[in-house]
Amino acid sequence: MVADILNSMSENTTATQDKMTHKEESILKKISFEESEEEIAQKEKFFQKHKKPLIIAGGILGIFLVIFTVLSLYTLGVINTFKTQGFEVKTTTQAAYTNFKNQNLPATEAELKKLEQQEQNLRQTYKKLSIYNYIPVLRKYYLDGIAAFNAGEAGLRAALKTVEAITPYADVLGFAGEDTFAGGTAEDRLKLVLQTIDKISPILDDITAELNIMQTELALINPNRYPEDFRGQNIRSYILTAQESGQTALSSIIQYRPILEQLPEIMGAKEERKKYLILFQNDNELRPTGGFLTAYATIFIEDGKVSPEKSDDIYELDKKFNKRIPIPEELGRYLTTEKYWNLRDMNTSPDFKISIKQFLEHYLEIRGEPKDINGVIAVDTEFLTKLLEVLGPVEVPGYGIFSAENDPRCDCPQVVYALSEIITKPTPYLRDDRKGILGPMMRAILTKSYGAPRQQWPQLFQIGVSSMEGRHLQMYFMDETAQSATEAINAAGVMNAKEGADFLAIVNANLGGAKSNLFTEYEVSQIVRAPENGQITKEIEITYRNTKKADNCNLEAGQLCLNSTLRDWTRLYLPAGSKLIEAQGFTEEAKEYEENGFHVIDGFFILEPLGQAKLKLSYTVPYADNQTYRLKLWKQGGIDPIKTLMDVTGGQEEIMVNKDILYETPF
Repeated sequence: MVADILNSMSENTTATQDKMTHKEESILKKISFEESEEEIAQKEKFFQKHKKPLIIAGGILGIFLVIFTVLSLYTLGVINTFKTQGFEVKTTTQAAYTNFKNQNLPATEAELKKLEQQEQNLRQTYKKLSIYNYIPVLRKYYLDGIAAFNAGEAGLRAALKTVEAITPYADVLGFAGEDTFAGGTAEDRLKLVLQTIDKISPILDDITAELNIMQTELALINPNRYPEDFRGQNIRSYILTAQESGQTALSSIIQYRPILEQLPEIMGAKEERKKYLILFQNDNELRPTGGFLTAYATIFIEDGKVSPEKSDDIYELDKKFNKRIPIPEELGRYLTTEKYWNLRDMNTSPDFKISIKQFLEHYLEIRGEPKDINGVIAVDTEFLTKLLEVLGPVEVPGYGIFSAENDPRCDCPQVVYALSEIITKPTPYLRDDRKGILGPMMRAILTKSYGAPRQQWPQLFQIGVSSMEGRHLQMYFMDETAQSATEAINAAGVMNAKEGADFLAIVNANLGGAKSNLFTEYEVSQIVRAPENGQITKEIEITYRNTKKADNCNLEAGQLCLNSTLRDWTRLYLPAGSKLIEAQGFTEEAKEYEENGFHVIDGFFILEPLGQAKLKLSYTVPYADNQTYRLKLWKQGGIDPIKTLMDVTGGQEEIMVNKDILYETPF
């Protein structure tokens, strides 16, 4: 019974719940229906109110979509044509470059003229996109393209004018072209070049003007507007490279023009012949300007033809030098056999101009030596070796045959070993004029140079340029105009700082180590910290290694002494205001002083054969730029390229210092 009652109550409760549910659903449906009608009414009201603007907006959007579609299809078509023409331009450009590199001027000029027409066609295609000139944001990209075309046309005109300028001298320079000098000797050719070189000055004006236009147009393009990488293409890098190349081309012609204009005067092709003092620096016995002053000669140059006057041992010159000048303290510390300062040791400044003026001050006082010299030219064994690599072996009467081939006795060029044997090897007999070889060797090399096939002339010119850059060939002229022109092309060995940049010159001098620099290698690492309070802190480590065992340098043994204990006088030239924090590796405490506008850290170290020596220095340098680090690395004369590791606030980069370098990187 109780169960029946409970069941009845349960059924009533369920029925009641069902009724409530249906009622609630009815109410909810009614509410939902009423809200939907209200929303519909509001929407209709909104649409009626904004019907016209919406239709207009939709129409405009539709028009834009149509325009965008049409413009996209049009642009795509233009771009496809542009790409095809651009590929043709690229192919022709590569062909022109290849022909020039292969010394074929006529073919180069033909390709440049072909390129000129292709560039005009390309520009006409690009102008079909001129509508973008009227679209905000996109306009600046269109104008960048116009600037690029303007720059390209100016560069092309400069290239054609350059070919025009050198065509008359094609065969002399080793190019295929007009046989302007056919039938004459090399000396005749050189004479005619020097007599007519002033005719290219107006062309140089035109080339400079075109390069100015090119650089101005390229400067209008902002590389930061473009991505570093787009579909595998380094867009920004291309722009930066083009801008740098344009600036380099302009700087080069400005830099080299003065020496081109002075060349006839320097080479004795004007009013009178010139007389020069030639100094041979033995870079295997390193001194501040590039090597120990071993021998000297005087030469005449007239219409480009060189004729030696005399040559002799530097010791013979010192025998005539009667002044008794106390030897500088730094030299006397290791040159213990010397009480007085000899001419052969007067290249104590790494700045060639300063050292040579010091040398000439006393040389010109020596009785019997010429007083009418027009300048000084210094060469080293590296320069001679490079010439022989191109010319091949030369025979010097009375001295033998010299070549650039490797000599296993020293694992060095044969000419280096042979010269060392002639000049330095002790003999049981008196050897007259042992260092008088410089004059005869120069005569032999010059004779072979004049008779060299024209294909070798570009290589010989390149050796001259690279030797000047690496300070294996250095010059000083009495005439201020000629000297200024030489300094402009960095051939005068002058030590100059760079405004707004850090500076470092590492200068070594062998003051008692036979010819051990022949077997000495060194590398440098620099750690640069971010600027603080207007200065940077630097750590420098220089590692020296001698790669060969010692020679028997006992005079009684009579053997060739090339390698022995190196006693090295080391100086670091830094910006004025620098300050040493710590120096390790020197045999005694380093000194600091100011010299010629630089702060100098000065010390000595010793390097044994098959040994290693390390110098570690830390110092501060005044530095104002907090964004970019700039460093001018000045290369000492007479040394091989130096491997240098740069670590600027953690970013590392390895560079080879084979000439003066301006290194730049962000902090």
